[in-house]
Amino acid sequence: MKRQLIVQMQMSVDAVVSADDPKLKWQLWNWSETWPWDDALKARFNQTLAGVDTILLSRAMADEGYIDHWTRAGARFADDPHYAFARRVAAAHKRVLTRQPLDLRWPRTSQGHGPLFDEVTALKRAPGGDLIAFGGIGFTSRLLAAGVVDELQLYVNPTAVVDGRRLFGQPGQRLQLIEAAQHACGIVVNRYVPLT
Repeated sequence: MKRQLIVQMQMSVDAVVSADDPKLKWQLWNWSETWPWDDALKARFNQTLAGVDTILLSRAMADEGYIDHWTRAGARFADDPHYAFARRVAAAHKRVLTRQPLDLRWPRTSQGHGPLFDEVTALKRAPGGDLIAFGGIGFTSRLLAAGVVDELQLYVNPTAVVDGRRLFGQPGQRLQLIEAAQHACGIVVNRYVPLT
């Protein structure tokens, strides 16, 4: 079976993924040690990462410290089952997709230079587990536009942001809902398959 590319993003109830006001704390969890997600949602997140062996990152996500942060968290919470995902981030191969020179100071990390479609298609054809992508709006929009996303997981936070950037910049992106799961902390996880 072909490897799948999963994209996960947090968003507000009004579909904002990046608030204009950086001081607005709209996400229930934003990489802090205070993690108010309920146990079932933490288990879901960990289960998704357990099936992944390659993480695709935007240049911005790598530069902002994603790899360093979760590698440290995985070591710091080595015995905490809720942080199994952080240990998975450290162990997985990270592929940073950028054409600009990149200092590859992280272990198990490589750089992808080619067009997104070619890079992701080659990774999907290689043996191994699924791929997951983390990045901002631009990165995710480019992956969707390239037609390489197999599943979109939107973690909808119980806050209306109003002013901010939304994931879908072009009209007409069709999606099929395959699951909607409400969690006790207030987040709803919607899983979609993009339709061509």
